[in-house]
Amino acid sequence: MGQEEDLKQAVGLADACELLSYAFAYPDERLAQALVDGTLADDARACLSDAGVAANAEAEAAAEGLRAWQGASIEETLSVMRKTYSRLYLAPGGHTPIFPYESAFLHVERGLPGIPALFRTAVTLDVERHMREAGVAARNGRKEPCDSVFEEFEFLSYLHAKRAEALHCNDGERAVAWAQRIGAFEEEHASMWLPTFMRRTQELAEGTPYAAFAALGLATMGERS
Repeated sequence: MGQEEDLKQAVGLADACELLSYAFAYPDERLAQALVDGTLADDARACLSDAGVAANAEAEAAAEGLRAWQGASIEETLSVMRKTYSRLYLAPGGHTPIFPYESAFLHVERGLPGIPALFRTAVTLDVERHMREAGVAARNGRKEPCDSVFEEFEFLSYLHAKRAEALHCNDGERAVAWAQRIGAFEEEHASMWLPTFMRRTQELAEGTPYAAFAALGLATMGERS
């Protein structure tokens, strides 16, 4: 891959991860608007194209799947999204179908006893370490665990953007260093739970925007649905 294509891919992955970070945060009217007017699908297709995965059939289907709500009512779409999000990710009392936090998700996935802790776990502390060593901190770390699906995608977006910046400046050594950070975080955290999180979301949210967002997440990570 030439440097120009490498740069384009890094930008595409940064943008795709930023989009996924927004898609998996609690839904607001702007997200519903983008889904209904088709800009979310357009942006997803552009990101996947730049990232070099748009030619993949799964990626193509993921981008097109976001068009299912095009032309729908913004208010009704937002209502469905909020109900689905709350049912999947926010159910109280230890009965959350899918925890949107790496540490809690893995706690359940591994069959560990008790209600999972959300803060100051070995996982969250290590995610904080990765962020700190890369020069950033979680946006709202006092109120929201830093290992949430949206925080981890936001961090990946930052890492890919920094790699793109280094490539743009023809700084090969710095680009390699950022690539190593990306690889380490993916190996130690993102790949440990995000693919399974996405597939579980597809299973429990079939026919909703979150199943489509999950398909986009899998396509971005190079995983099959």
